[in-house]
Parts: sequence; C-alpha cells; structure tokens
Amino acid sequence: MESNELLQPLLLPPSAAATTFKFISSNSGILFRLLSVCCIGIISLWATSEASRGFSLTIINEAGETAAGRKFDLFYVSNDKATRIVLKASRFVERVLYYGPGNSNTHPRKDVNHVILRLAGRNLANMAVVSHGGKNEFAINISPSVMQGENVDYAMASAVLRGMARIWLWDGEHSAPPALLEGMVEYISILAGFTPAPAMANNSFLSGSGQLCWLNKDPKAVAHFLNYCEAENKGFIQRLNQAMKHQWNEGALDAALGFPVEDLCASYNPSSKISMVSGV
Repeated sequence: MESNELLQPLLLPPSAAATTFKFISSNSGILFRLLSVCCIGIISLWATSEASRGFSLTIINEAGETAAGRKFDLFYVSNDKATRIVLKASRFVERVLYYGPGNSNTHPRKDVNHVILRLAGRNLANMAVVSHGGKNEFAINISPSVMQGENVDYAMASAVLRGMARIWLWDGEHSAPPALLEGMVEYISILAGFTPAPAMANNSFLSGSGQLCWLNKDPKAVAHFLNYCEAENKGFIQRLNQAMKHQWNEGALDAALGFPVEDLCASYNPSSKISMVSGV
C-alpha cells in the first residue's frame, strides 16, 4: 500500500497557505516588537549611565601584548570592570569635595567632560599620572607595574582613586603649590581607606615652620595636617578646593579656615588619625 505521505498534495490549499503565512507574519511582528523594546531599554540604560557619571569615558591599553597588557584586557576591559572602578572612585571624590550633609551639592563642580583611563606602555614614576588634554579632557595614566603586584585589584582601585582625586581638584590655574595638591590627593586616598603610596615616607611630621608649616615634601604629612584643619573647621577641604578655582594666593588657607593657618601650625598634633569614609 502506498504511503499516505505520497498521496498528500504538493501545494497546500489556498486557505491553509494563507493561515500558515498569517501565523508566521504574526510571530515575526511580535519578535520585532520585542527586539525594539530591548533596544530601547539598552539605549535608556546607556543614556542613564552617561548622565549619572557626567563625563564620557575611554579605556586605552598601550601595554599591548605584554603580560600587564593582557591582564588589563582580561580582568578590567573585557568585563567593563575598569569603567565601574572609575565611576565609583569619581563618586567618592565628588562627595568629599563638593557635597554636604544629605548628599546636597554645596559647591560648583569642576567641568570634566571626558576621562581617559590609559594603561601606559612603560612603567611610570607614580602609580597614576594625570594629564590634561584641553577642553576639560583628562587622562589617568596607569603604570603597568600596578598589574604586577600581589593584590592587583587593590592597587588598581588605589591608582584610579588618586587619579580621579587629582582630576576633580582645582589647581589654582596651574599655580597652586604641588605639595598642597599632592597632600590633598593623599588625604582623599587615606579617607577612602588606601595606604600611602609605596614610594612615600611613612610619617606625618611637618618639616616647615610658621604659617607655611604645611608646605612639606611629604604628601602624607600634609594630608594629616589638612585632616587636622578639617577637624578644626568642618568644610575646610571643600572651601580650600573652591579657593583653588582661581589664581592661587597665600591667603587661601586662612580664608578656608576662617582664621590664620599659623595658629594651627603651632598647635598641630601629628598623631591625629584620618577617619576613613565608606564608599570605595
């Protein structure tokens, strides 16, 4: 007996063909709508992320196929971890420098439009070196040596935090004392829970005297003195940063304190501790 399959017509009747086509068309329409919704959702999330961070971010690996370069790509670029570290560090620094109680924005922020996180092609003198490219564009250049330590995540987060601190700090139109800026970066870093940079002397004693006692070559010592000033007059760090928005002048510290800094130089106790703040 012939198989029933061979007896079936090669072409479906018009009504059956129309039904099949309508079913396929209906499914295609649903699939298209679902894809459209997904695309809109992804674009919305991207736009929200861009708006929340306030600046565009570019990740560059100049170390290439070196061991450091491969590790950077694998652990920080491929999974977008580098982006998360930058944004988290930025939020912490902004909170320290610009926000008051209740996370209210109490001071005008520095204009930062574009941040580049770059793993340098050669070892640098510091873990992170910040450069200014103009048009409110800044680059954090990370030394490949950061990728070679025992706790790479800690070193990476510390280097990025220092870089973001330097970016968000005003610099007196390039005229603020480098020792003060480095001390402020170190203050923010210690506040976030990071230990002093490896090449940094581990002491908090000031070698200066008089009203310039803070003009010290050791950033950790300056950081502890700034902490002492902050304890004496809350908001000092934020006011000092705002004072550096314009050309630097020697009275900036007095104005931020509300009284002569020389008074604190005389009473400064180097044993004071910097209390860590959660958030990094």
